[in-house]
Amino acid sequence: MEIVDVNEVAGAQVRKVYDHAQGQALLVALNPGETLRRHTAPVDIFIYVLEGEGVARIGEEEAQVRADLLLPCAAGVPHALENTGDGVLRALVVKLGSS
Repeated sequence: MEIVDVNEVAGAQVRKVYDHAQGQALLVALNPGETLRRHTAPVDIFIYVLEGEGVARIGEEEAQVRADLLLPCAAGVPHALENTGDGVLRALVVKLGSS
């Protein structure tokens, strides 16, 4: 069994914590005011907010987000995440399938 301690994975703001032929998991940490820039993914993804609050932009839609919200995003749809809160915003981004 493989177990990954995400605190020991090298990297700064975006850390790949799982990489498999069928998908990837990335841990995103944004300080107040920081933004994960608008981009696309070649596969479907979902973003699960672990802690903090911010604004998610998926396609042309924008919504306030907080811990325990899950945001699905289809392949090729532009998306971004901004920390608008006072503390760290942490999210798990899961890419479904191979890219």
